[in-house]
Amino acid sequence: MFKYIKHFFKPSVSTEEKKPSVDSYSLSKNEDVIYIENGYLISKNKINYYKCRQSIDHIQVLYFTCINNKGLLFVAGKHNSYIPLSSENFANTFEQLSTVLGFSKQLLSEFTNTTFCDRNLFIWARKNETNYTILESKTSCDILKGYEIQNSQKTFISWDTTYDEVIKLKEIETCKLDNEDDLVKYTFTIPVRVGDVILNNFSFYDCLRKNIAVGSYFSYCENSDPYNKPYTELKNLLLSYKELNSLKLNKTEENEYISSTTIQTEHQEFYLSNAYPASLDAGNMKVFFLVTNLKEYPESVIYPKHTQKLAISHCTTLGDSIYLDTQTYKENPNIYRIPTFIQEISHNKPFIWIDEKNDEVGFSDDLYTHLIPRKEIEYFFFQSTVSEGNILLYKLCVKLKSNETQLDVLKSYSNSLILFEEQIKRDIPIPFKSHLDDYID
Repeated sequence: MFKYIKHFFKPSVSTEEKKPSVDSYSLSKNEDVIYIENGYLISKNKINYYKCRQSIDHIQVLYFTCINNKGLLFVAGKHNSYIPLSSENFANTFEQLSTVLGFSKQLLSEFTNTTFCDRNLFIWARKNETNYTILESKTSCDILKGYEIQNSQKTFISWDTTYDEVIKLKEIETCKLDNEDDLVKYTFTIPVRVGDVILNNFSFYDCLRKNIAVGSYFSYCENSDPYNKPYTELKNLLLSYKELNSLKLNKTEENEYISSTTIQTEHQEFYLSNAYPASLDAGNMKVFFLVTNLKEYPESVIYPKHTQKLAISHCTTLGDSIYLDTQTYKENPNIYRIPTFIQEISHNKPFIWIDEKNDEVGFSDDLYTHLIPRKEIEYFFFQSTVSEGNILLYKLCVKLKSNETQLDVLKSYSNSLILFEEQIKRDIPIPFKSHLDDYID
């Protein structure tokens, strides 16, 4: 959620006078500038957080805010962006936007002349059609079981249905990526019923492990009637379900920034919140609805296909009270059930090995194994963290070469894991970075 802090804000440039125009050559060379080009709002900045490339046709909401004593334009659309008001060419670009989208350019001076940066200032919101319908009968009793596609067959899909199965549905399409770093998103091409509400948009993001139930579905709900707030409507609907009476958690948070409701049952969590700060004029006109699957699926963790084709060149057996970190098994397809012959070699103890034939490094406990391509590993290292209940947790982690990602592979609630550091270094020819290495030239 957004974090809003009260701060003093003093503009460095008077916004009563329009900044001189910036030529196209200067725009292309400037590293801190905002401009419009070919229908796109573009913010260039040395800090990635302030960068933006957003089609004006996709902009949904604009408002001013202040974070860390810095005046910002918040742009919500396919991507959310924060653009500094101090950017070169800001006043000119803001005036261009006001002409294209139809709002007052005077809002800039109204915000910058405020002594205290103690509020968000609404600028503009796109008026979209209502995209959900609450059924008058309100007789559905299957919200805990799944959802219904509104095709001629009224196909019902269980919350247990896997990514593989849902993606193959003819009513599913893959959304076009705006940036190569974006997650792949799938969306239904026709409305979907969840309980007593029919949602015109219902989507989910891709996952590397495809043989497991979809982790979460989401929808953005809007209402074109300014007097009919979707948050209140959908909140009351959620709280009315008899099936949710046996809930584990019912939490509501409502203040000037956020209106949210969370209902958690044994296997699902239903979450509803305003998409933008509640204090804004557009605050409750767009609502984020999220259904998260909390159920565990250990049966989805299968044996690796090449279990009989390993050639172990190096290995080491660790002690008791060390376990494979399987928290990410729902997303990580490289976590498997441990092959029987690895159990035999390790005597059901924690085990690390190098498979020369498949060029993989394996980590296991008595139930599961985590396989990582050796060429992707930069080094091993230990990390200690405090878990829930203030318990010290020790982890053996893998730093990957390709990015800043670290993989937690083995864990222990005692110092038994770090006692094996020298043994791991001796038996497994993978670089090992000690916490002291940063202090040694």
